[in-house]
Amino acid sequence: MENGYRIVLTPDDTRKSFHLKEDKVRVVGVAIKEGQDHEGPEKAPQELRKAGLEKIVNKTGWLLQDLGDITLENIDKLLKELPPLRDAAPRGKIKVKNGQTIGKVCKALHLMAKEAAQSGEFFLTLGGDHGIATGSITGLLAAYPDLRVIWVDAHGDINTPSISPSGNYHGMPVAHMINLFNNVAGFEWLATHLPKENFVFIGLRDVDPLEKEVIRKNKVKYFSMDEVEEFGIGKVMDQALSYLDPEGKNFPIHVSWDVDGIDPQFAPGTGTRARGGLTYRESHYILRRLASTKNLVGMDLVEINPDLEPKKETREVLHGDDPDIVGTQTVALGLELIRSALGHKLV
Repeated sequence: MENGYRIVLTPDDTRKSFHLKEDKVRVVGVAIKEGQDHEGPEKAPQELRKAGLEKIVNKTGWLLQDLGDITLENIDKLLKELPPLRDAAPRGKIKVKNGQTIGKVCKALHLMAKEAAQSGEFFLTLGGDHGIATGSITGLLAAYPDLRVIWVDAHGDINTPSISPSGNYHGMPVAHMINLFNNVAGFEWLATHLPKENFVFIGLRDVDPLEKEVIRKNKVKYFSMDEVEEFGIGKVMDQALSYLDPEGKNFPIHVSWDVDGIDPQFAPGTGTRARGGLTYRESHYILRRLASTKNLVGMDLVEINPDLEPKKETREVLHGDDPDIVGTQTVALGLELIRSALGHKLV
């Protein structure tokens, strides 16, 4: 064991996680796009399924329970079927674009994530845009009060409504989750917030000017692409994990992964592409490293946009590619990322 993080399995310790009761992945698709302006992210969950999600999860040694998709059409019915969640605040006064809709979707996702965590299952969220992470992360936080979060993204997503250039909620969830703003119409149910000390950014490179001030003022821990270049991804992960768990107490970890954190040469099918991102190898290393801690309890995979994929045909198959992954370039990469998060090893 190195720094408390590199786990060596012994014959009597084959658990995939210190925190899960069984090797089961509970997955829900969030087929909405209302946190941003592009058509297409709502199609990603079904594309990931068609490309081989269940086979890949099973081949990695997990059982899959697929709860289907949260959609605009079924959200009201779904909320009636889920356990009640009382509002924690009076009617919100702050309005964000599509806030009522996004708030309902995140409420349902919060309840589903909490239930999965309480059942001891890995919770996988397929977006959809990154605004949905407010639901998944706060739901896991309700079950794991000591949850740590690694947020992989080109962008800060830490705007508040008063400084957001676009008004789109997918640029605000980090600020909302760490309680830099609250009292939002549609989110009256939200009572759980993540301490900013339990959060780390990796991959930042396209951050709004006022977001930079927010990050500095609030001392939010980050590793931009400059740090990745300077230290290498191995040292970045050493530092990130040490920051989140300096005494090696094996806190549960959730990774929220926006595919635009990856360089667009590898992940072109997304809405807010930015040059100079994580490489294919760096991306998989991050997830394999997190899996090796045996503390990973959940993952968001968001902002894949099949409509923006430059080449609509199935990606070229190279030697060593899994033949059960049959999607377009960015969709196929998404499945490979999931596979790495679930513990796939190179050797």
